[in-house]
Amino acid sequence: MKTLVITLILYITIIFQSHADLINNSYLEIKKTHDFFCNKIINNKLLNINNEWSLIIRTKTRHSYINEKKKKKLSVNLFYRTNKVEKLVFTFYNKQERPYVEIRSNRFCLYKNIRKIIYNTNNVAEEIQTININLNSIENHQYINPKIPILKSKKNQNIIALIDTGVNYTLEKIKSNIAVKDGKLLGYDFWDDDKRPFDGDPRQNPFYPRHHGTTVFSVLAKEAPKSLIAIYRFPALDMCKFNDLIEHIAQNSIRIVNLSMGSKRIEDWLCFKKALEKHNQIIFIVSAGNNDFNLDHNPIYPASLKLKNIITVSSSDKNGRVGRGSNIGPISVDIMVPAERVEVIDHRGVKAYTGGTSYAAPRIAALISRYLHKKPKSSVNDVLKFIEARAIKNNKKTTKFGWIPDPLDDYLIN
Repeated sequence: MKTLVITLILYITIIFQSHADLINNSYLEIKKTHDFFCNKIINNKLLNINNEWSLIIRTKTRHSYINEKKKKKLSVNLFYRTNKVEKLVFTFYNKQERPYVEIRSNRFCLYKNIRKIIYNTNNVAEEIQTININLNSIENHQYINPKIPILKSKKNQNIIALIDTGVNYTLEKIKSNIAVKDGKLLGYDFWDDDKRPFDGDPRQNPFYPRHHGTTVFSVLAKEAPKSLIAIYRFPALDMCKFNDLIEHIAQNSIRIVNLSMGSKRIEDWLCFKKALEKHNQIIFIVSAGNNDFNLDHNPIYPASLKLKNIITVSSSDKNGRVGRGSNIGPISVDIMVPAERVEVIDHRGVKAYTGGTSYAAPRIAALISRYLHKKPKSSVNDVLKFIEARAIKNNKKTTKFGWIPDPLDDYLIN
């Protein structure tokens, strides 16, 4: 028995040691490159790099290098405090010029955070790994595009379409609210062009993707419990795919769409505008944005598009005062609701509190969904009249219709 225990311990030790060696070997070259450049940068001794790496760009806050022999690139961002480098971020790019490792280190070149992106055979990102700073183990796996779990078919009526960064459809807490058609998730990822609209926006930093859609979904699910939600990931790389997205919504007879996003460039939204003009019986509830703008003078799109089937929503505190940074405009913004401290479920499945116009929009979308559940034959004009009738005309300089103090109140619905 003693011999067996010792053998097992040795076997387990060998497995872990082999795993550690595998991690260490795969990062050996990266570690050497990081240490070499970090020390050179900190000590300002980059006049001579080495025979492999060539300088592409060098500014105070950013360096870029290329290794022609190995077809790899390195980018280094420098962050200062009192004119001294305080933090460095190293991003390594593979032969396909895609980022695959990021190392964050301090001014002593000590590792603080290490992340690696795993790509599949089609060079599509599938996983983000957090690596132990000793380079001997993987601390965390964050899946970017996981398989959709088995979802039960439901009677799809009064569906809300959510266009956002996607949703974490693997969370048990929200599965029952996902719209399903023929046993499959109703929706689509128009960003990656696949059937997995998972929550993630890698544009700012692919190693730390932004998550947004799951929290918005949770507000819709909580405040419109008799509705189901179709998930659409917006076409960030080709905004004219909004034509296909909205056509998909129309073909599934969805009448309510929540869109909590926007930008300053109207060019990004011209195809979107054309599609809305075609499908003018679909109601789009759009967030006003959080730029501290008056949209009548500084437009944000699609909130500022002059279309009758767009309802633009801003955020207030519980007393009806404009939320911090929330955009206003008596011509461009239709309504305002309290949304400065909204309870949500985030992409991890954790309860949290957040706020802003992104969460004001789903409160109105849910209210309209409950209204259409009772009065399904209502037109866009009927919905607009209902929203106006619910509003308190508290400040003509802020919004067109006014303020709804409690969008959970079913006054004028029942």
